[in-house]
Amino acid sequence: MKNTKAHTHFASRLKLFDLLFLLLLVVSVVIGIVAEMQDLIYTMPLVVLSIIGKYIYETKRKFKVLFLIALLCILVSDVLVFTSFKDYLLWISLLNTFFLICSALVLKPYVKYGKTRASMTISVFISIAFVVYILYTVFNLIITEVYGIEVYFAVLCELSMLLFLFPIGKIYLSDYYDTGTILLASGIFSLFQVALSIINEFLYFDSTFTVLIIICHSLSLYLLTKFLTNTKALKDEALRENYL
Repeated sequence: MKNTKAHTHFASRLKLFDLLFLLLLVVSVVIGIVAEMQDLIYTMPLVVLSIIGKYIYETKRKFKVLFLIALLCILVSDVLVFTSFKDYLLWISLLNTFFLICSALVLKPYVKYGKTRASMTISVFISIAFVVYILYTVFNLIITEVYGIEVYFAVLCELSMLLFLFPIGKIYLSDYYDTGTILLASGIFSLFQVALSIINEFLYFDSTFTVLIIICHSLSLYLLTKFLTNTKALKDEALRENYL
């Protein structure tokens, strides 16, 4: 009976963090529609904080320090983004680069070689081509619209995105984890967020893009955190027992 109550309490706390995340996301979307982009500085950092709180609580404080630091970098980056994206582009690029590299390192233990998803067909190659096209388009926008030393850090951030997407693709295609689709969705949202942010800031600003950026950014972080908290990296011994 005691264990049941403890489990219920734990589940309710997790649900509370999920509801808090959803509430803050909805408020941010509304602000993105009816107010100025700078006003998001009051809510978007809170969205990230709700994800950090969920991550720490759900892992029962046995969290990966590197990923926690990465989330804190995104928290600072969001503050700078909604203060002045163009003025703080260098620092935003550095913080996001650090987040992407740290996330790739955290995902590294989940990458297992050998087995490949049977659906390695034309659709997969089309998806890869689509990702390359988006990154190439973003690269062209960066070198056209960004000047000075910031362009190098912006390009570095884009290259880090490739480093981040590689383990995601490998984990999904290996088909060892039931939660691989969640991780893939996180990568897709992250890719669209970067592309839309560059377009919104340097090519064509529109509140619709702002709302889409908010949603993609929040869901990419939430789903990545969900994957890390709900999925344990398989040991080589377990792979040999279950898949060979």
